[in-house]
Amino acid sequence: MKLRHLISTTLTLGVLLSVGCNVIPEAKPDPTKFFILNDPEATSSSGEKLGITLGLLPLELPVYLDNSRSIAVASPGNQIEFRDFDRWAESMDDGITRVLQSALARTPGIARVKVPPFSVGTKRDFDLQIRIIHAEGFEAGESRSLRFALAFELTSPDEAFIHLDTYTAPFTSWDGSSSELATLLSAAIANAAQDIATKIPPR
Repeated sequence: MKLRHLISTTLTLGVLLSVGCNVIPEAKPDPTKFFILNDPEATSSSGEKLGITLGLLPLELPVYLDNSRSIAVASPGNQIEFRDFDRWAESMDDGITRVLQSALARTPGIARVKVPPFSVGTKRDFDLQIRIIHAEGFEAGESRSLRFALAFELTSPDEAFIHLDTYTAPFTSWDGSSSELATLLSAAIANAAQDIATKIPPR
């Protein structure tokens, strides 16, 4: 009698354990992907170079880009969609600043690009203030493209005005993927740096 009761109890426990295992959902892999911006022509050269020293001041970004690391895609009607599972691996101001600093430093006539905090002994010939206007993908029906524009102001360290201008990236088709968007945006930022460099007077 005891043996029969033991067998019955064992079978019951087995069934309960089997049911319990089926109730607990299987862990799913995290679908989030992370992307970075990079200067497409970055060089590791650290040799001395003749030219000016430029101070790159903190960027100004639209609030919708500054407050979220999710990749933004705009559409007609002033709509913005954020891709919850496609994210920047760093804040946009850090990524854009890094590409600008690299691209500006490899242009003729610019020897060094410094970012705050500036050391006491750093002599700067000019300061550059940049305000990002657009930095996202754009979808309109079947058409997809990059949307990138910025405004910049060049001053002397004593804040004397030198030059004010804007840069808008030319129309560039985009395949809709976040990976290509990161690549296109990186190239647009580097091209903007090259354009800005042509507006800086020689010293």
